[in-house]
Amino acid sequence: MMKRHILYLMAIIMMGYACSSGDQKSIDEELGEDFKKEAEVKPKVSKESIEDLIYSIPSPLEMTEMIRSSGAEFSDKMLNNTENSKNYVNNHKKALNLGVYGADLGYMNIYEKTVSSISYIGAVKGLADDLKVGQFFDFNILKRLASSSQNIDSLLYITTTGFNQMDDYLRQNNRGNISALILTGTWLEGVYIASQVAKQSGNQDIVERIGEQKVTLDNLILILSAYEQDKNMTKLIAKLNNLKAQFDQVTITYTYAEPEPVEIDGVLVLEDNSTSTIEMTDETFNNITNLLNEIRSQII
Repeated sequence: MMKRHILYLMAIIMMGYACSSGDQKSIDEELGEDFKKEAEVKPKVSKESIEDLIYSIPSPLEMTEMIRSSGAEFSDKMLNNTENSKNYVNNHKKALNLGVYGADLGYMNIYEKTVSSISYIGAVKGLADDLKVGQFFDFNILKRLASSSQNIDSLLYITTTGFNQMDDYLRQNNRGNISALILTGTWLEGVYIASQVAKQSGNQDIVERIGEQKVTLDNLILILSAYEQDKNMTKLIAKLNNLKAQFDQVTITYTYAEPEPVEIDGVLVLEDNSTSTIEMTDETFNNITNLLNEIRSQII
């Protein structure tokens, strides 16, 4: 199973190549004090436990596709301006906003705004370089692919391996906290965009999908809590706990149904027929939307 928490970011931004041992050495030699401090931030729980939580987080591409399918028009006003990228001065902010820009790129590509996305690819490349993971981004190839909406399938395909390599690199080099921050940024931006669309359109399917994020947020906080000895992480967790207090007002009722075997591309798979019912008041939805906006504003 691929790392689902980064599927949407993989689907947007990255072209990766495995690093040679020589590249690895030169990168390690360039790491400054910020990166050495990162390596000292050890998770309080096992890597296996963190990975299990990560696997439980669904791809935000599903929600982005729902937004497009709802008939909502594309709006670049909801996105984080790429001019902001030069204002992120520490690794905490850079990692969060690498995730934010990844979600923005996913939104743009779902709407086939690939040409417009070139500046976002540049912002991602810049932040990745600052975080010493720029070796996984070939800006020239990404720029060429983004020059035409006809290249979307190729872009989706080649980015999948690339971002997984970057994520593996971060975890293998004791920088799982950076990976967790990227995940947080992508999730927050994805849900923020969905909440803005739902607020404007009143689309109940999107509102319910936002309500389902109650479970995802719980798991996300658990992942970040593994690194809570970092004071910046502690502050972020406190903000997310405020958001969690509102999501706790959402009721999710699951109804189990026997899975049904279906054939897909010649392979027999079990299709989940279970359903869930989301109950959320207008007041709770508005509170969630306002808090998402507040937290997101502080991040970008």
